[in-house]
Amino acid sequence: MLPVPADREFTVNYSLNGYIPQVVPVRPRLVEAYRPDAELGGAPLPELAPNPVYAQLEPAPPPAPVRKGGRPRTNQPAKQPQR
Repeated sequence: MLPVPADREFTVNYSLNGYIPQVVPVRPRLVEAYRPDAELGGAPLPELAPNPVYAQLEPAPPPAPVRKGGRPRTNQPAKQPQR
């Protein structure tokens, strides 16, 4: 478990090699719930939404093939040596 502030928005970042990273925003909200000290003027309970936070990572596309060689090919015919 990780303690987080319940009074401001934050993000949860998921990443794993070979998968597309995901970012999930988490927002605070006040919930009017029964509290034992409500008769004493207790404040609403802070909650986070979503809670719990889940993300399903999608596989990343394969990397583009790497071309070997120095210069790019052109559609011009090779020059013939002069005699």
